[in-house]
Amino acid sequence: MTAYRYRAHAKFNLGLEVLADRGDGFHEIRTVYQSIALCDHLDVFPARSGLSFTCSDRALSGEDNLVLKAARALATSFGCKKGARLELTKRIPSQAGLGGGSADAGVALVALARLWRLPCDWPSLMPIARSLGSDVPFFLVGGTALGVSRGEEVYPLPDAPPMHLVIVQPAGVRTPTAEAYRLLDAKLTGDEAPNKILSIVQGVVEGNLSEHHFFNRFEEVASQADDEVAAVRRALLSAGAVRVLLAGSGSAWAGLFPDRAQAQEAHRRMAHRGITGILTNTLNREDYWELTLPGTAKETLP
Repeated sequence: MTAYRYRAHAKFNLGLEVLADRGDGFHEIRTVYQSIALCDHLDVFPARSGLSFTCSDRALSGEDNLVLKAARALATSFGCKKGARLELTKRIPSQAGLGGGSADAGVALVALARLWRLPCDWPSLMPIARSLGSDVPFFLVGGTALGVSRGEEVYPLPDAPPMHLVIVQPAGVRTPTAEAYRLLDAKLTGDEAPNKILSIVQGVVEGNLSEHHFFNRFEEVASQADDEVAAVRRALLSAGAVRVLLAGSGSAWAGLFPDRAQAQEAHRRMAHRGITGILTNTLNREDYWELTLPGTAKETLP
């Protein structure tokens, strides 16, 4: 049986502003999404009927995994009776703000649409993606993109300049997304939001984007006073990061470095201090799709 391996790349928010509670269970946001090289692997096997799913992280192997939800939603939408076996290998840390689950769902939609030869293009998968989660549509676009409404309305932007990141998720610091929004509600005004996001979009379009444009509103309620978070931030800065930014609604933090050599050295220095980090880089849209889609069949598996 031939399997095809897809890469589900994580995202990083170069800018993230929360405007207001919409009253429908979501918040109005403005964000600039950015694809990064860090990825999960989704192996897709054809099957005559039925869906089966396994995950390297047993805690994520249940029926509520977004990969399985995406597969079922796609099959239902197109009345497809074909099957598949899906095997997910996790590398993107969970509850980190890097969109791992959403990335997995997005690539599952693309992979199964191709496997089942459905009569659709990827933009037509957007309604299904939106039903699965606010971040999922971005993973049908990739590269650098503007997200508005609750984040599910996505507009491609020119590629941001290449960046190198060292990502650290402090141990024991986890704030569920819903809780992060609840903590932020008391601080919401929205007064500066459009201009702050506009400065990033303008920088991308004009080709003069600086890491000092980047911001994340969730940093106002992140556990920066926590000893481990403070230690991680200090370590990234002392290792030469030009900016340290919270990933999504948390809990990971990323240090941005001007070139790969400096990021590699920072990663090495932090490892020497006992701080485990992930070394990665941003992806432009062309590279995102070239890496996401398998060009040839993986080895034939029993």
